[in-house]
Amino acid sequence: MKPILQTCIPRPDIIAGSFNPEIFTASLSQVLDAYSGKGTSTDNIYTDAGLFFTQATFPTEGLRRVVRDVFGRLSGDNSLPAIHRLETSFGGGKTHTLISLVHLAKRGSSIAEVAKEVIEAEFLLPEGSVDIVGIACDEMPVIEPSGEEILPYTLWGELALRLGGENFYRENLKEVTSTAFPGKYFLERLFGTRKVLIMMDELAQYATRYEAAHLGGGDQIGAFLMGLLGYARTHSGISVVVTLASQQDAFRQQTGMLAGVLQQTLGRAVDTDEAEALAEKAGKAILSVVSRDATTTVPVRATEISRVLARRLFVSIDHSAAQETAQAYMAMYQKSGAQLPDQASRADFEQVITNNYPFHPSFISFLTNKLSTVQNFQGTRGVLRVLAMAIRSLWKKNTKLALVHTCHIDLANPDVADEVVGRTGASDLITVLNADVGGADSGSLELGASVAQALDKKNPHPLEFPLYEWTWKVVFLHSLVGRGEGLSSNLFGVSYSEALFETAMPDMTPAQVETALKAIADEAYYLRDNEGRFYAHTDPTEARIVSTIKQGISPDAVGEHLAIVSRKVVTHNSPTFVVAQDVSQPEDIPDKTDRPVLAIVRLDANRIDAEAMITSCGGNTPRLHQNYVFLLVPETVQIKGETWNEDRTNKARYRIERLEDLTRTVLAMRRLDHKPEDFGMTAAKLVESGFKSKLRERELALQTAVSQAYEAIYFPGASGATTKKMIKQAGGEGGQSVDAEILRVLSGEGEMVTMEKATTSEMLILLGQMFFHLSQTPSIEQIRSQLAQNRRWPILEQKNVLDTLLRAGVERGQWCLYRFTSAEDQKPAEFYSRDTGALPMDLNLSQAGWKLVSVQGALQRGWNPQAEPAPEQVEQWVAQAMQLKPHTKVADVLAAVKQQHGEIKDSTILTAIDNAVQKAKVYTYTPTESNDPVPAGEGTAPDLVYGSNAYFHKTSVNDILITPAEASEYGWVEPEDTRFTAQGKQLAEVLHANLRKLGSLYAKGANTRIDLLRMSGLELPEGGKINIDLVKVSPKEMKLLAELFEVLGDLTKQGSETQAQIDIHQVPESCAFFDLVKHTNE
Repeated sequence: MKPILQTCIPRPDIIAGSFNPEIFTASLSQVLDAYSGKGTSTDNIYTDAGLFFTQATFPTEGLRRVVRDVFGRLSGDNSLPAIHRLETSFGGGKTHTLISLVHLAKRGSSIAEVAKEVIEAEFLLPEGSVDIVGIACDEMPVIEPSGEEILPYTLWGELALRLGGENFYRENLKEVTSTAFPGKYFLERLFGTRKVLIMMDELAQYATRYEAAHLGGGDQIGAFLMGLLGYARTHSGISVVVTLASQQDAFRQQTGMLAGVLQQTLGRAVDTDEAEALAEKAGKAILSVVSRDATTTVPVRATEISRVLARRLFVSIDHSAAQETAQAYMAMYQKSGAQLPDQASRADFEQVITNNYPFHPSFISFLTNKLSTVQNFQGTRGVLRVLAMAIRSLWKKNTKLALVHTCHIDLANPDVADEVVGRTGASDLITVLNADVGGADSGSLELGASVAQALDKKNPHPLEFPLYEWTWKVVFLHSLVGRGEGLSSNLFGVSYSEALFETAMPDMTPAQVETALKAIADEAYYLRDNEGRFYAHTDPTEARIVSTIKQGISPDAVGEHLAIVSRKVVTHNSPTFVVAQDVSQPEDIPDKTDRPVLAIVRLDANRIDAEAMITSCGGNTPRLHQNYVFLLVPETVQIKGETWNEDRTNKARYRIERLEDLTRTVLAMRRLDHKPEDFGMTAAKLVESGFKSKLRERELALQTAVSQAYEAIYFPGASGATTKKMIKQAGGEGGQSVDAEILRVLSGEGEMVTMEKATTSEMLILLGQMFFHLSQTPSIEQIRSQLAQNRRWPILEQKNVLDTLLRAGVERGQWCLYRFTSAEDQKPAEFYSRDTGALPMDLNLSQAGWKLVSVQGALQRGWNPQAEPAPEQVEQWVAQAMQLKPHTKVADVLAAVKQQHGEIKDSTILTAIDNAVQKAKVYTYTPTESNDPVPAGEGTAPDLVYGSNAYFHKTSVNDILITPAEASEYGWVEPEDTRFTAQGKQLAEVLHANLRKLGSLYAKGANTRIDLLRMSGLELPEGGKINIDLVKVSPKEMKLLAELFEVLGDLTKQGSETQAQIDIHQVPESCAFFDLVKHTNE
């Protein structure tokens, strides 16, 4: 699809700016005067027949038909019509046709070559063989002063003067000045045997004036026409051409002008009602005669107007490019058909585009159906002026377009604006043009541009088309006509679909135009959207008032309000953080607080040193609670050490500009809402328009935009270095989503201990390692200090989390709590362990002196001889003893654990050994008579007990233990053993998630025999717990337990202590149940 810059060549005088549209609007009388030798101001393009037919004439179908009929009739072909009526509601066709007839009648066959596109040579008569009577009826008087008398000046008198000359006129003075038509014999004396072409232009206006000047004159004009047309119809060699408007009331559009003409004729005031009544009466008399005898022809049809105009404006047009352009437009319309007028989806519209090339059909429709209806626009003359100016602007700016649209009228050119806006009587809309769309004075506004131009700069089109300016310009232009009737007039304003259709191009799609249209409601000062009909109004909208107020809001007021909104990004009653506001330097962040500090960095802080904020309080003062500093940083602020490229810098600048603009909007709307009368608005009107809702929406939009600007949090990471993590949140008032996102990120990174995680075994073990890394007996005060100071430690979700986890550690046997009340005591006055029972609820761990000690440490010190370590801990000690002696007596393991970890009950160690055997981490067997371990390779391999076989087995002091690796080396475990074992939380999670459908899996063919399946610690609804143990269960039995599994699946949930263990001796080749568990082996 080629741009019109490549396919069309405008007339040189258009590009030069010297184009005069008057050369294309000559009148009939001016051309006749040129042939009669009288002086004329008409350009030679009309008076020179050669130039007229080659450069100024497009051979329309109507023009060719009239010309052929007229000259065929003059040549003696009586089968052709003798009378023609040229009908047109838009200028450019009828006068051009009359001038064509004048040239062809005067010059005849001598101009056959230059007129060949209009008429074939054989229809033309020899030069000078036709008499011509051309009457411009709108210029002809209806009275003729004669001394003291005022005589009628009649059409038959004018005809007599033109054909018979002054002598004939004087000889028949009584008849030619009679108000009554003389009759048939008058015509016979006048015509004789001549070949005569009679043309009467603007007959209706003359008839109206004649009726006003001479009572009953309209009827006499009708009688004259009846006689003339009847004579022409019955006599060879006479042809009559009359021009009338296309509708009876077309002339009424100019009743104001007609009233002035009649006032001159009658010498008294004539109002528009009287003028319209006279026009209607005279018109009826004429139309009744002409309609009966004349053949009606429309010289230029709607589909030909573009070609006529193009012929007058362009030197050449590459019509082969039109088809390709039309196809591109139709492809675009098919994608957006539902949004556009029906004509855009019609199959024949592609040809319509081709016929109108290089103009978009809607542009021509706008000019001819809207603008040209304004009397001062001057019909064809006005259309040519506007088109010439539009073409000159496009070529001057080198604008690459496929078609010329309505929006391409350059209203920023004051000459064009005067032509379009001034001639339509809409000069009061110049303010609208400059403020909203883009006019000559838009640059002098405070913003330096119109609203549409500012939006184009803010949201540039990919091809840099002024999307908003062009779209809004269409709305503006459609508001120039029909303003008196307003929205009740089809001429006023433009519908949503029409605006899309009239503006969209293949490179500027309807969807993009829609964006610009929707912006009118919120952004435009004067343009309005009333239920899908867009138009301009002289009263400013609320948006206009708000925009004006915005311009007076100081930067300090904007900054202050942005700071206020930023303080709402997070809640200030957070149990996790102390919130520090308006932070831009280290001293803005408090130190030695009882909770972590969430520092909200100012949007305008520009650049900060995150590391310095964590390590110092400003100046040379080091920060003590470095682990308590968390920086919430907006994308408008750069962190020292981070490199920003141009895009990142622009992103930050755009964000702050957007926030400042939103803030100005909110502040301006608040001022208008507070005192609307100060701005020419009433409170009632604001209520009617729903202004408070709009204000609330903008306030929420600002809060959301500010919240979303805070995209990252910086804090001391587990490695000790400053860590950055992005946060994602929707924003909004109250800060809830930001709070939640920060907590989620910190918890996920292991930087925060939540209440939920505080009591899990994994967390207690991890924290125990941190605590006892400080000392063998760390104090709670030391722990609190480390949580605040040690950058490698996590923080707590709430202050009471520490109390909760300390209690849980005691209850789980991870550590003991104690406190000495006197320096003389050898044992703690207060001591708590798992074996001493639950800690008192009113125990105050904030009191000085509370410390932790490991269970082993307490045993070694003799503070809790009845205390027993946790089975999990003892199980680890058993494993350590087995690493030293992988094949040994149980009694030796008991002795080794006691020697290493203090006095522990045999039963505790034996329980730990049983757990290890059931998990197949160690095997056991009954010894020989010597009670010694069986040497490798001697005798029969013992009967090893482990896994599911050990579920009901109780290890005795006399039994022998052996590790799986050692048993394998002895050859006591077959290599081809297909046993599968798994245990842990992941297995528990998978089993519980599928608990309801276990029976269903077996009903559908699962065939795994379960030697052992244990699930412990499943939580019941009211706090109870349940364990599930399945031993040596067949597939059939699994199917029978389906209902039990469904009940347990609904009733229980997985808790922090839920564990699972499974042992399968024979792994099946294919089984849906085994597929669930086989990847959970830890």
